[in-house]
Amino acid sequence: MELVRWRDEHFEHMLRWGADPRMTEYVGNGKPWSPEYVAQRHEQALRHWEEHGFGLHAVVEDGEVIGLAQMLDAPGEIEIGYWVAPEHWGRGVATEVAARLRDKALAFKDRVIAGHQAENAASGRVLEKIGLTYFTSRYLFGRLQHGYALDRGMSDTGVLRYSAFTTDPAGGNPAGVVLDATELTDDEMLAVAAKVGYSETAFLFPGKEDREFHVRYFSPEAEVPFCGHATIATSVALAERLGDGPLTFHTLAGEITVETSGGTATLTSVPTSTEEADPELVARALAALRYREIGDGPVHVGFGGARHLLIPVRSREQLARLDYDFDALRDLMLEHDLTTVHLFWRESPELVHARDPFPVGGVVEDAATGAAAAAFGGYLRDLEGPQRFVISQGEDMGRPSRLEVDATRADRRVTVTGAAVVIQPS
Repeated sequence: MELVRWRDEHFEHMLRWGADPRMTEYVGNGKPWSPEYVAQRHEQALRHWEEHGFGLHAVVEDGEVIGLAQMLDAPGEIEIGYWVAPEHWGRGVATEVAARLRDKALAFKDRVIAGHQAENAASGRVLEKIGLTYFTSRYLFGRLQHGYALDRGMSDTGVLRYSAFTTDPAGGNPAGVVLDATELTDDEMLAVAAKVGYSETAFLFPGKEDREFHVRYFSPEAEVPFCGHATIATSVALAERLGDGPLTFHTLAGEITVETSGGTATLTSVPTSTEEADPELVARALAALRYREIGDGPVHVGFGGARHLLIPVRSREQLARLDYDFDALRDLMLEHDLTTVHLFWRESPELVHARDPFPVGGVVEDAATGAAAAAFGGYLRDLEGPQRFVISQGEDMGRPSRLEVDATRADRRVTVTGAAVVIQPS
């Protein structure tokens, strides 16, 4: 098999495949490719080769063109993508093409990225096979797309990668963990977090006692005072090295205690608090979310180490249709010092479904949000009294997460329990 430079003689293959709904379902905006659009893509491909020395390739096997393979240049990284003709599916061609694209891309840049439509799980498995790991999700052309990345030499930064609130590396919410950040400056920690690309990366500094640490959390765009899923990931990573038992984390939000056992961790939040949200804040948030109506129950701002806007939705279907104005919601959240918007629907007293937009961190959505779970636990306790329940999050992203919440303590602290699993060894 070869990846051959795109030339005029390959135009007819793109024209034929561009009319195939099996291709357009997963490529671009999901709409059929007109002959005019195919011609435009063809001309762009020819120019990309002239300008960058790489671009769209024809996948050739035994003299037959059987697919497309693309490398797109971007600052500091190269995005790869591919299409294999359906008659060649199921025999590992896509994995081989993706691996060759990966190697070609890393010859030019230190970072290679790729994305796939959320409903196309097979492409996610291909990307994982070639060593790329999930780092974020975004809406593109109104459809949810999962992003994967691989950084050459990432292990040199000492970053561990775990997914929290899951036992499956393909589920949960990924977090970076740096077990010893004593030599890193603030700017360097932010740069590492941006390179990792997860919603948060945790950076540890040794404390005075054994099993005691100072922890700082960085999103790709800013430092945050506390992050629940990164705390769970960090705790499991430490337990694997130090053994199960208690841990103490000193964070910008306050002291967090954690108990670890058998690949799970239970964090105890700082004291939670809630208050009804200002009507103007609610109105602007609903406009950014494109919601005309919501579910029963008050909208609150909850605190459990960070501030979250807690909004009930009226149905599971409304929750599943999340599609919001990223810039408008981000600006509003920055104005009101909000970390996420916690959208929730209660299936029963014991089970809550949730989604958490996180545009202030440069991330469309969190697959699991431990800090919001703690704040939400405080919200329900304040409204209804002490209780225990499970939050199911990440389902609509294809990264299911399970967060066990206990809001029965008298001191207003809330415990959140979850598993964590390594994604990729350092």
